[in-house]
Amino acid sequence: MSVYKPAKSRFYAYDFQHKGRRFHGSTGVEGKRAAEKVERDLREKAALGLLDDASQLTLNQAAGRWWLEHGSTLKDADRLFARVERMVETLGPNTIISEITTNVVARGIQKRRGQGFTRSKADDAKVYLPKAGTVNRDMIDSLRPILMRARKVWGAVLPEINWKDLRAKEPKPKPKEFASADLSLVYGQVMPHWHDLIDFASRYGCRLSELFFPPEDLDVDDVNDARVKLRERKGDDDHTIPLLPEDAAMFAARKGRAVAAGLRTVWFREIPSKRPGRPAKLRALTYNGCAIAMRRAMTRSGLRESKGMKGAHDFRHHSGMKMLRATGDIRMAQKLLGHADIKSTLVYAHAIESDVKRGLAALSRNSPGPVDATPERVEADQLSKVTRAKGS
Repeated sequence: MSVYKPAKSRFYAYDFQHKGRRFHGSTGVEGKRAAEKVERDLREKAALGLLDDASQLTLNQAAGRWWLEHGSTLKDADRLFARVERMVETLGPNTIISEITTNVVARGIQKRRGQGFTRSKADDAKVYLPKAGTVNRDMIDSLRPILMRARKVWGAVLPEINWKDLRAKEPKPKPKEFASADLSLVYGQVMPHWHDLIDFASRYGCRLSELFFPPEDLDVDDVNDARVKLRERKGDDDHTIPLLPEDAAMFAARKGRAVAAGLRTVWFREIPSKRPGRPAKLRALTYNGCAIAMRRAMTRSGLRESKGMKGAHDFRHHSGMKMLRATGDIRMAQKLLGHADIKSTLVYAHAIESDVKRGLAALSRNSPGPVDATPERVEADQLSKVTRAKGS
């Protein structure tokens, strides 16, 4: 097979066989002639047996092989592909994987931290630096599985890397909660076709990607025993959430209309027909459209500035906080949000701390003895007790 350019990469890839063994991966170059030269060199090395040692793979070759064997099968593959590509560019596509040490990765991380980006195309657009979490995912979470597969599956002998010390400390998330008036502000800044989605997201705590489930994942035949299955999740596991009857009824109506219109989501807007008497057309709402609408709503409502609300994910935080506050049961909040590890749910634990403090304060007020036990107050209390005793 000649070199070719994959649909999602600007680099040409190679794919050939030698003595029944397949060699494939990225050439690391953008021009076809240069890619063909890389392929010729690789064919010569394969004929000489120089490619038998996986330790001598370049990072580009290892990343390409890992992608074809494993990465492309994972959920959220598009985003993962972009992260792997950034990591390869940062560390150098021609870096031999056996030469990747803790120090090499540390230098790459430092380089990635300095790669600024803008959020608009304006000449005077503000330049932002990537956050610690972004750098960790781009440089560590993208590289580590490639090297692990090279060692465990391909038999490569590689240096040990101190991943723990390389990982930058990420600030703990601080979930926020909407007051009733806050949600009203959000409703006021979006079109009405977003209202049901906001209601659902803020009650059930779904991630943005999980909100756009297909109609067949809704089981609403019996509104008193209804549920929705969420598949587009961080892990490979599905998560099923029971639905309240009023929400099940809403979804039953939406599901019927969505299926009739051939939509792959139950979230849609109505487009009135220009011809009198014609029914309105349904247009599906989208992930990107929702993300943009919610970000704008938080900004225009003033909630971004006053409470730090940034977008659709804040509805998930709100749901977790409300559940924990209402039940005091962190396991219940974990089940609602679908966290595999309860440690992820613990960030919501401060939701009940204020309730505990109020309870302690009330306990102090209702308990025998004054809260402010000054000597004068104690003496007065004792005198009162003596007086009551004499009168009895």
